[in-house]
This record gives sequence, structure tokens and C-alpha cells, in this order.
Amino acid sequence: MATIALLFSGLGLFFIGVRGLSANLVPLVGRRTRAAFARALRGNVSAAISGTLAGMITQSSTAVSWIVVSFVRGGVLTDGPALLAPSWANVGTSLLPLIVAVDTSTAAGLVIGVVGFITYFRLVRGDRMRNALDAALGAGLLLFGMHLVSVAVGPMREALLGHPWWEAAVENPWLLAAIGAGFSMAAQSSSVAAALAVAAVAGGLLDFGTALPLIAGANAAGMINNAVLIPGETRPGRVVFALQVVQKGAGSLLLVGLALFAALRPEAMAGLLPAEGDIGAVLALLFLAAQIGGAIASALLEAPTRRILARLLPMNAVETLSQPAFLLREALGDTEAALDLATREVARLSGRLPQMIEHVREEGDPSAPSATVLRTAGASLTEAIRAYLASLLDAQLARDQVAVALLLDDAANNAGALHEALADYAHEAAAVRHVPTAQRLNEALHLLLGAVADHAESLGAEEPEVVLALLGHRDRLMEELRQRLSSQSELAAAEQNALFRMTVLFERIVWLARRLVNGMTQVRRARSVG
Repeated sequence: MATIALLFSGLGLFFIGVRGLSANLVPLVGRRTRAAFARALRGNVSAAISGTLAGMITQSSTAVSWIVVSFVRGGVLTDGPALLAPSWANVGTSLLPLIVAVDTSTAAGLVIGVVGFITYFRLVRGDRMRNALDAALGAGLLLFGMHLVSVAVGPMREALLGHPWWEAAVENPWLLAAIGAGFSMAAQSSSVAAALAVAAVAGGLLDFGTALPLIAGANAAGMINNAVLIPGETRPGRVVFALQVVQKGAGSLLLVGLALFAALRPEAMAGLLPAEGDIGAVLALLFLAAQIGGAIASALLEAPTRRILARLLPMNAVETLSQPAFLLREALGDTEAALDLATREVARLSGRLPQMIEHVREEGDPSAPSATVLRTAGASLTEAIRAYLASLLDAQLARDQVAVALLLDDAANNAGALHEALADYAHEAAAVRHVPTAQRLNEALHLLLGAVADHAESLGAEEPEVVLALLGHRDRLMEELRQRLSSQSELAAAEQNALFRMTVLFERIVWLARRLVNGMTQVRRARSVG
């Protein structure tokens, strides 16, 4: 029982260390470093190097995937070589088993002790120093946890050797592969599972031949971990995760080939292994080689992978409407051009506002996208605009350019909020389309939104005073309407509630529309002065 408790405590410290290390290293990477990372992803070789380094820092290829996808959505990067960086991030994460293969228990103990003293005496000042200290503690716990696992492996080996069920288990490669896959899926990391296999080999619980199917199964499970993320993603995300499926698949084939060679030709495999040395380190190096080979294969198979994805999962309406039309990464070097493009993208987003209620109007256009589709696409496009502006603000801008960028960020935020409010309005209006009052509200709102869209499409130049006059406060009018509705007994309770919510949303939409018009007008004036 004591051995099992020691094993579980070691695994627990290991998992806490992995999470603590990755969670605290990421905040240490500032905006300027992220901007440099984005610039480094524009070539094949630099994307491979940057992806590997990012995998080492984050210890998560999934985290690197989300960063790259957000860059592409924001127009900071095209979907070229950058989408291969997460595949190379698996190479960075695979260094974990190699570290585990080295006895670092003394260094881990020293790190934990130093962090403990610094924490107790409150010697840390500032968030960055605190993150660095927590990352060091995570690394120490990770390594010390593996030390405890290796200590527990010895008594476990003595207890298990000779048991018929254990002998049957280690002689069944399919069972070993399933165990490795289970660890990989539970930890959401094939590197963690491989590190555990390295520790088991170092402790003598497994030999080289039995550990190979285990890490092959762990690596193959990475295909499943990435494949389940593909359907819910937009095109860049699908490509990113599909390339990692290819990367894991190719690496798994290499490991399976080695496992078969070890099973069929044990003498030849024994001759290739060092007579004296750490077999766990050899296993870790083979796992690293499989990740490198898989990354190379994914780079070579990038074009066919894209074609297969396009055929099996064509872009839907949301993905099409979510794509920026003006946000070009090449323009980020020219601040004025980038600001102009961002302004046009905000105007393009705002120009969709009248379409949000087409399906609830009597004379609406039935071919218009649904409010739900426009809402989702609007949220994605808003995120892309704001990410583009954030990248622009990383550069050295003049004070007036910073002001324009911040005004555009606020305008994009208001346009996105209008999409949310209008989708809620359309949902309520759909339930009372037959009520004349609802139709009058719909037509009034459509007229106002048309004026807002025209003003935005003119980039803030078209008579803002007239548009703002149309968008005068409707609080008293809406309150009077609500009082009249409460006295209409011919309306059902559900219909009255829907109309009440429509009036509340109407007020919020008008308020947001005023903010958007004011924002676009201020952008126009600021750029004219500048």
C-alpha cells in the first residue's frame, strides 16, 4: 500500500508540475515577444524553429495551436507556413521525456527549497517575478515527482515480476499500446505518457521492447486528441489540427515499425542498443525522433491535407462571413494603411446590421443569412479586428495614431455588441411576427439600422448629425409602449413578454448604435486632423 501511495504521490506531483510550468511560462511571454513570434512564423524554417521553442515553453501543442489560429483570424498571419508551427511544437514538448531520463532529483530538491524560502519570506516583487518563481516550482515538482515514481518502481517490479497476469500483460503489445493511449488521452499529452514510460524503463519495470508499443500507443492517441477538434473549427483551425493528425500518424508509424522490429528481431535490436548506458534515454531520443519525422511528413503532406479537408469539410456560411476582407498583415508595417484597412473592416461589419432582422420583417429578404449565422460570424470578425489592432499597437505609433486605433477598437466592440443584441431581438420578434406592434417596431428599427450602416459605409463622413438625430433617445416612447401593451388583454402573456423584451432590446440597440456612429465620426475627424 505504501508503494502505491508513493507512486500516486509522484504522479500527482508530476502532473501538478506540468500544469504549473506551462501555466506560468506563458504569462512571462509579453506582447512584444508574441509579436516577434508572429513575425517568425512567416517562413518554413523559422516556423519550425519557433514552433519547437513555443512547444518547449508551453509544454502544450494545443496552446500553440490556439495562438497561431488567433493570429490567422486576426489577419496578423496568412494561413501559410505558420499553420505548421503547432506540428513542430510537438517536437518541443517531446523534450520532456528526455529530461525525465536524466536523474535531476538533486537539482529538483534544490529548486523546491529555494522557492520555498523565497515564498515564505515574501521576497518576490512583481507579477513577472512571481510567474517565474511558480514556473521554477512547477519544473521542480515535475522532476521530483518523476523521482518518486522511479523510487516506487523498484518495489513494484519486485512485487509484479513472476505474476502470471503481469507476464501476460507485458507480452501483449496491443494491451500495452492501449495503456499508453489511455494515459495520453487522460493527460491530453503524448509526451507525458512517454515520460512515464521512460521512468518505468529506468526503474526496470519495463524493458525497451515492451515500452515501444506503449509510447507508440500514446503517440497514436494524439491523433484522436487532435482529430476531435477539427469539426468545430474554422478553416485555419481545421488545417492546424489536421496537420497534427498527420504528424502524429507519421510518428506513430515510425514507432510501430521499431516495435515490430524489436518483437521480430530481438537479438538484432539488442545489438543496436548500447551495452552500457541508460535505455530510458534511448527511448526518449526515439520518441523525439518520431516527432521530428512526423513534423517533416506533415510539412511534405500539407497540400494534400488541405485538399482533403476542403473536400470533406467545405466552408459554411459562418466561416465565409467570418473571413476579414481588408485586414492584410503586410500593411502592419504601414500604420496609416493599416488604420485605413481596419476602418473599412469595421464599416463592413457595421453594414450587415440591417440584415440581422430581415427574417422577422413582413417584407424582409428571405435569402439573407439568419440572425444566428450573422451573430456568430460577427463575433469572429470582431475578434479578428481587435486582434489586428492589438498587433498594430505593438509597434511604435504616434499619439494620434494610438488614439485612432483605440477608437476603432471601441467601434468594433460596439458593432459586435450590436450583433449580439440584434440576434436576441430577432429571436423575440420571431415569436410575435403576427402582432402589428412588433412589425412596426421591426420596420422602425430597420430604418434606423439602415442609416447607421450607410454612415459606417461612408467611413463616418455621411451627415453624422442627421443619423444621431434619428437615433434620439427612445426611453419615454418605449415606456409608453410598454404601458399600452400591458393594457391589451387580447395578447397572450407570452406575447406580451416577448414585446416587452423587444422594447428593452430596442433601447439598448439604439444606445449602441449612437456609440458606433459617434465612434466612426471621431475616427474620421481624428484621421482628417492627423
